Amino acid sequence: MVIKKSPLQAKPDYLICTCMEVMYSQIIEAIEDGSDTFQALSDRLGVGTGCSSCVEEVMEVLREAKESKCN
Repeated sequence: MVIKKSPLQAKPDYLICTCMEVMYSQIIEAIEDGSDTFQALSDRLGVGTGCSSCVEEVMEVLREAKESKCN
């Protein structure tokens, strides 16, 4: 049995939200588990609830993930 991974998981992992110590891989995992809006990611992981400097990047990751699902 072959388990197909999202192409977004092939990207190197890095810290996106320094306040809540949230990594790129955690955001991708949350999106794949159904947190497909910024609010859902914020509720689940706390992104954007500190200094808010990560909001733009989280939105970009979310956009990429949605585009990748459509392809």
